[in-house]
Amino acid sequence: MRVQNVDYGVLSPAWAGSQTAALCSDAAFCQAMLEVERAWCHVLAEEGLIPTDHLAAIAAAAKVELYDLGKIAADAVGGGNPLIPLLKAYRDKVAEANPAAAASIHIGATSQDIIDTALMLVISRAGSAVLTTVKAAAVALITLAHEHRDTPMVARSLTQHSLPATFGWRVSHWLQALAQAGQHLEETLKQTALQWGGAAGTRASLQDFLVRSGSTSSTDELAAKLADRLGLQNPLPWQANRIPILNQANVFAQLAAACGKIANDVLISVRSENGELGEPLAEGRGVSSAMPHKQNPVLSVLIKNGALAAPQLLAQVYTGAVANVEERADGGWHTEWEALRGLIRTTGAAVEKTHELVSGLRVFPEWMADNLARHGELLATERMVAHLAPRLEESGHVGIGQGKKQLQELISRSLTDSTPLKPLLLAELPAGLITEEELTNLLDPSAYAGDATKIVDDLTSTYTDWSHT
Repeated sequence: MRVQNVDYGVLSPAWAGSQTAALCSDAAFCQAMLEVERAWCHVLAEEGLIPTDHLAAIAAAAKVELYDLGKIAADAVGGGNPLIPLLKAYRDKVAEANPAAAASIHIGATSQDIIDTALMLVISRAGSAVLTTVKAAAVALITLAHEHRDTPMVARSLTQHSLPATFGWRVSHWLQALAQAGQHLEETLKQTALQWGGAAGTRASLQDFLVRSGSTSSTDELAAKLADRLGLQNPLPWQANRIPILNQANVFAQLAAACGKIANDVLISVRSENGELGEPLAEGRGVSSAMPHKQNPVLSVLIKNGALAAPQLLAQVYTGAVANVEERADGGWHTEWEALRGLIRTTGAAVEKTHELVSGLRVFPEWMADNLARHGELLATERMVAHLAPRLEESGHVGIGQGKKQLQELISRSLTDSTPLKPLLLAELPAGLITEEELTNLLDPSAYAGDATKIVDDLTSTYTDWSHT
């Protein structure tokens, strides 16, 4: 059996089969390179710099399905980048229809122009799809936060129960992180930029070509027309400046972190001993190969998988930038490609799964209430201490600064001896310091959620308009 040399993502379920993976595939990238070459020929033809009758053959050959990408990849070893063998194959294909037209391709350009610009096209297209999904996920989170605005649950810090809160409050923080990262992506996508400088970034070959052709056009004007045709920004050549690449990589890493936070929280809450949440049910998903009773939280597992991979991919992009030297890095530039592609497709797939997760998340308020009740009145001891410590000191029963210490000792005794806290306090505190009714109110966890509901309202209103644009 012949094994195809294609990366389907068999060992990468975090991104395999995702929309973003398809937008970042080898075929998508090679198609982007062909489109850059084709668009440049159109610009030159519009300026009268190449014959317009060359364009039909040039356009007809700019289809990635016409090329053997396995051979392109293997042949890329010879020149150190994939554009070199693709360009040769493209010229050969054009020459089959119009031999003269082959000479009109790649005038005044260099491999880095095509590769960097094609990467920007891939970022723009994949990023736009990711942004759409981020906004859809934000809409789902807003709905979920409103629905559970007042659903009580326990907040946890350092893995332990801390204070009373609401599930809507937790969801609103998921929303805040995801929407902020999405807004950063939206702004950064506006900066996807053409790179067009020629062999050393000076545009010398293009300028010389214009002089020889007797053209009155400038290199700046031609680059601007190319950028406009491709839907990219048009800065001056930036091939030795990798900040444009780093800016793009950063926002995808932020999105991965935001998705990872949601997955982490869900993974804790779906544990059998917590039982607060359940992932959306889908036939065949979450099954165990050995234990039929299990319903594994596969969406959250894969989101977390992608989020954990993202920082390493971002670090590799930075490593390539740090290794950048002179006008084209000797390995640093090459180091960026796969890491950047990996970061985009991994993050994009995590966003897709996060959208599915939050859109169908099953919430079990009764389990949240049970978990909240496990520590019950102890969850409001912060409030109780704040009220009673000053009274103890003002009454003269303890010295200044000792009230909090005495109350903490009573709380510790309650925990150590498994003694109900309220009766212990009423027995040990000075008579008349506090009534039973007042103490009951102070220790009521449902009355100590602070601004949780207001925070839900404020955060959801902050991102409602943006998520619907």
